[in-house]
Amino acid sequence: MTTLEASDATKPLYRPVRFPQRRTLVERRADGTLILRCDRALPQIAQRSFADFVALWAAERGDTPAFCERAADGAWRALSWSELWRQVRAVGAALLEMGLGPQRPLMLLSGNSIEQAVVLLAAEYAGIPSAPVSPTYALLSKDFARLKQICERVPPGALFVQETGPFARALAALPLNDVPVIAVKEAQAGHVAWDTLAALAPSDVQLQALDRAHAAIRDDDTARVLFTSGSTGAPKAVRLTYRNLGAVAAYYSDNLAWLRESQPVFLDWLPWHHGLGGVLHLGRTIQFGATHYIDDGRPLPGMIERTLRNLREVAPTIYTSVPSAWAVLSNELERDPLLAQSLFGKASFFGYGGASMPVEVWNRIQSVAEKTLGERITFCSGLAATETSGIGTYCGWATDTPGNVGTPSLGTEVKLLPLPGDDGRYEIRMRGPNVFGGYIGQPDLTAAAFDEEGFFRFGDAVRLADPADPSKGMEFAGRTVEDFKLANGSWVRTGASRLALVDRCAPLLSDAVICGHDRDYLAALAWPNVAACQRLAPELASLDAKALVAHPLVIGALRERLAQQKPAGATLVIERLMLMAEPPSLDANEIADKGYVNQATTRARRAHLIEELYENEPPAHIVRARR
Repeated sequence: MTTLEASDATKPLYRPVRFPQRRTLVERRADGTLILRCDRALPQIAQRSFADFVALWAAERGDTPAFCERAADGAWRALSWSELWRQVRAVGAALLEMGLGPQRPLMLLSGNSIEQAVVLLAAEYAGIPSAPVSPTYALLSKDFARLKQICERVPPGALFVQETGPFARALAALPLNDVPVIAVKEAQAGHVAWDTLAALAPSDVQLQALDRAHAAIRDDDTARVLFTSGSTGAPKAVRLTYRNLGAVAAYYSDNLAWLRESQPVFLDWLPWHHGLGGVLHLGRTIQFGATHYIDDGRPLPGMIERTLRNLREVAPTIYTSVPSAWAVLSNELERDPLLAQSLFGKASFFGYGGASMPVEVWNRIQSVAEKTLGERITFCSGLAATETSGIGTYCGWATDTPGNVGTPSLGTEVKLLPLPGDDGRYEIRMRGPNVFGGYIGQPDLTAAAFDEEGFFRFGDAVRLADPADPSKGMEFAGRTVEDFKLANGSWVRTGASRLALVDRCAPLLSDAVICGHDRDYLAALAWPNVAACQRLAPELASLDAKALVAHPLVIGALRERLAQQKPAGATLVIERLMLMAEPPSLDANEIADKGYVNQATTRARRAHLIEELYENEPPAHIVRARR
């Protein structure tokens, strides 16, 4: 084990992190391709998946809380490790009694909750595939088209909802026939009430059936089905096997071994229907016997306040969120010392994922850390996908700026193929036991997802942090599928341009969409950082987003920043910018639950705004870099 901190006395010290020290092996091919792998093999562990750890912690930490969430009265309600194990066994046996199994999966329509943790683990323990679905498909959709497509792709053997009322329209729209619905609240006639299910005392015969089902699980059996979609088309059903989950657990057993020394505490909002929240964060809680507080907030107006309240009460051992959440947190941390002390006080390190973090946000948080602790906190990140079970590469050392996604994690191999343009970018691909077992019912997409050597194609680009030494890690260099050409044939590296714009206009923008496909110059649509814009002048303090996006003071401040742009590397000057009051739409697939903005979808949905951007004489609310 090694601790990593600043070695140069002139640099600020970082709180030590405790990841094992590893070397990166490099194979260089004649065509410029690089193959990177860790010098250590993935360790062998006895557990096949995360559910296998529950009994261990029930025995060792039985009375301590496993999961906590806010009750209706605002207080925290908790489920202990011993009660979690009892309910996992009871619910697992009941799911088998309902006829669920490898060919009849459990589909979950609602979001994170204590009951959802139980039913996910019960299904995993019993060898029943679970298929958690984004709640937006059932709550915000008008025609439920995506939800219907999902049910056609993966016909459910049973459905789980936290509360019947909000999901009533979706349930009525689905051809359920005799598919049972498990409801925690407001169970209707014919539904299976959760209280009844969880309170069952399985007979010896039922427990023996559960034990047989558990023992019959094989590595290539489907454990979880996660749904992902690109900019268009029906969601793809990613089949994660027990081998995949076991690879994550084996990786954790080495990388986070120090978490066994005391009971960790996590506070997390990231959704369990995604790999980061549902495989890595939920799995980490189970594997290390943590107390997991379910954050009922989100990095969205009207919901971030809940996260702030929770962070004032819960001091996490590790805290990871998306860059858009960190952007909001940076504002609050600067003006709330108690929040800063709670967040920084016990954190071993921070993490971010889902998108690149602006340098300005990173700097502001580190500044607060230095004032609060007298040291900085390492931000860790990596590059992964749902298809790689949420792990792939990882940077577990202190860096002076964000963006380094590290080196291959244990058991994974990375292939880097040089991209045209002579700008040092590589397309990144990956293989290993963590890589998925294919898209369900879509063999053509499965075949296209892999190259001839079995490496998964991410569709992402990276650069070596040090071209002479790949062990220094890689820097995320954008989505190759998002890049486009201007009318003059120049390639636009969308990811780099977006980050450069947000940094140049910091802290006034929260995110942006780069425009200009087949146009003469670059422009952008962007969302304001409302709190930062309000601080520009006293008369702005009470204005909402709709008023701010067209206010002359905001337009003038952004014009000054755009005028200072200079082309650098892969980025080009943004000539025009339009602020938008309407937030990115989850239902329209403009933004993922984790906060990543889908550039292509947003451009298509807001094409009328792009036309306005490129008018010969644009309206006054459009920011122009040059008059």
